[in-house]
Amino acid sequence: MNLRYNGFVVFEGDDWAPADIADFGLLLDFYIGDAGSVKGGDAFTVLVCSPKWYARERGMAVTSGRNVIFMPQFDRQALDDFLRANCSAENGNSVEATMLKIDGLGEWEYRYRS
Repeated sequence: MNLRYNGFVVFEGDDWAPADIADFGLLLDFYIGDAGSVKGGDAFTVLVCSPKWYARERGMAVTSGRNVIFMPQFDRQALDDFLRANCSAENGNSVEATMLKIDGLGEWEYRYRS
């Protein structure tokens, strides 16, 4: 497998941060692509939020934690490190098998094909 984590996109500016780093929720895309590529790849969408935000916005519903990353406070570098470590740890027998393993961390854009 020659796949690699290629980073994430929040909004246009790389320096974006929530107004309150301890009370936030946002959807973001991260990318897994060919090891020879610096940008692009298959997109995965994940909700990144603080426990405080999650309790307020979704706390009354029975739900699963699939495709949700909880952070006590927003830290761009810690999030990047977390995604890199978790995506790099996955290895399947094929590209599709690897992408399906990562699919619980974020929703794979091509999951419907499997």
